[in-house]
Amino acid sequence: MKENIRHIFFDLDHTLWDFETNSNETLAELFEEHQLHRFGLFDFKGFMDVYVGVNRGLWDEYNRGLVSKETLRERRFRETFEKLGLEAAHHPAPFSDQYISRCTEKPAVFPKAHEVLTALKSRYPMSVITNGFPESQHRKMEASNLRHYFDHLIISEEVGFAKPHPGIFEAALAKASVSKDQVVMIGDNAHADIEGAQKAGIKSIWFNPHNEFKAPHIEIEINHLEELLHHL
Repeated sequence: MKENIRHIFFDLDHTLWDFETNSNETLAELFEEHQLHRFGLFDFKGFMDVYVGVNRGLWDEYNRGLVSKETLRERRFRETFEKLGLEAAHHPAPFSDQYISRCTEKPAVFPKAHEVLTALKSRYPMSVITNGFPESQHRKMEASNLRHYFDHLIISEEVGFAKPHPGIFEAALAKASVSKDQVVMIGDNAHADIEGAQKAGIKSIWFNPHNEFKAPHIEIEINHLEELLHHL
């Protein structure tokens, strides 16, 4: 593959920036600060079990254009607390804003991310393609010291298309001034990142750190970021 590659596209969340670690740490802090255990309705694990499902469902709706950013942010914690049986009067009002501001300042990245990006940057220009909101994604990149590796940061809200829509990949190709046969997309989401890239005519490498399942349309699969150095 490496002979034909002139530019690398990376996903951000769950691929470079360790979303689960950063999010879980933030939520654990807020759970304690707001003393949510005092109601006797749920512990932190019970809260997380419900929240993860609610948040995933709302992000799926957002990516399909069914809800707005504001709706996603307003509903995810409200619906979590409602499902857990917490009366509206006891919902901590600043929880959502506190989560967004604090989580995006967390620095955790996947193992060997900096070492791998340093090695790749010596050989290729690179860009990030991410579904998300500009204010959050820029803060994540700065907090985790990832920004300096990349020539461009293509964010769905700014270009008007979210992965897997081909429009966001076309925007990235235009920014990078390369053709689709000269790039490879690296990401964790088999649908948004990998299938989306393939439908746009772009080669792909699936990052599957938890080795959870096998997707039939995968070209190359890796479980650790350092494996990229064998392919690129």
